[in-house]
Amino acid sequence: MLLSPGAAPAGVRLAGDPKPPSAAQIRAAENRVRQQQAALGTAQGKLSAATTELAKLQNQAEALTERYDQTRVNEQRAAAAYTVTETRLRHAEQQQAQSRDRVAALAAEEFESGGGFDPVTAMIGDAHGPQAYLRQVGMGQVLAQWGTETLSANQANDAVARVFRIQAHKLLVAQQADLRAANELKVAIQAAVSRQQTLVKLTKGNRDKAAGQLNSAEARESSLKAARQAALAAQAAAAAERATAAAGSAPGGSAQAPSWAGNSGASSTQGNIAANWALSQLGKPYLWGGAGPDSYDCSGLTMMAWARAGVQLLHYTGYQWEEGPHVPLNELQRGDLLFYATNTSDPSTIHHVAIYIGNGMMVNAPHTGAFVRIDSIYAPGGLIGAVRPAG
Repeated sequence: MLLSPGAAPAGVRLAGDPKPPSAAQIRAAENRVRQQQAALGTAQGKLSAATTELAKLQNQAEALTERYDQTRVNEQRAAAAYTVTETRLRHAEQQQAQSRDRVAALAAEEFESGGGFDPVTAMIGDAHGPQAYLRQVGMGQVLAQWGTETLSANQANDAVARVFRIQAHKLLVAQQADLRAANELKVAIQAAVSRQQTLVKLTKGNRDKAAGQLNSAEARESSLKAARQAALAAQAAAAAERATAAAGSAPGGSAQAPSWAGNSGASSTQGNIAANWALSQLGKPYLWGGAGPDSYDCSGLTMMAWARAGVQLLHYTGYQWEEGPHVPLNELQRGDLLFYATNTSDPSTIHHVAIYIGNGMMVNAPHTGAFVRIDSIYAPGGLIGAVRPAG
């Protein structure tokens, strides 16, 4: 986790403080990490449940929307059928009216032709003779039959009109009711989906917050452990150096520090130039043997930073360890070089260097796959000491 310049992790002592974080502080940090892991698990479970419920509601919404679409089509068909039925109804009503007119005309004709004379008298008195009368009798029978059919047609047309009117009305009313019900269901499920989407968003925010808190807790735990390890290692190294000095011998190993006068290091102005330039390279990728301008390894970055300040360093951590006076951690200045070793009692195991920028922080080109970034000076672990390049 990257830390901002000018700030150290809460509870972590800065460079030069001889008292490392206690074991109790580290246990508390470990407990905090476990608590945050549990909280993240709970938040993730709630998010999974809310997301599952949202998926179910969305499936229901899709099904109900399709049902609404089907019902709307059926209502449109019912409306079209009603229109056709209305046309048929008007035609039936016209037929009914025509039948009534024919029945009325037939009744009037029968009334006019059927009064006053019996059939024998009508036959004898017919001006055209009996044959004409018989023809007239035949026509009457035809008229009688036609009248019966007319009455039947009138009754049929009236029945058809009634059936059409009832069926069309029932069908349209039923489809309109179904459409209203389907629309209400669609609106209700859409509202439920919207509410669930809001819940999922809120739950995801809680999950992300828990994840951030876990990251912070893990970073604090890591920083405390690194600080304790570095401080204990520094104390052990100091004790070894004192023992060696008391025995009248110099520290062993092929990479022992040279003797530099305490005031032979570069000026604070040069250190600021180097530190500020290093900050301008943040975000560029790590590359083995890289010395800019687009990528760097650790010693390549420190070499180029100090070159801006007018100090020439060699491109190798072991040599840079020897290119200026060693500085106590409680006297660090911006631009000083910080060295890391696998064995803090043996300078020959130095493997990494970074540049100090103040407040317990450094600019660091850490490893392959990473980028130039800001870290706590305790983050890598194995802090063996610091050098102020000679100007």
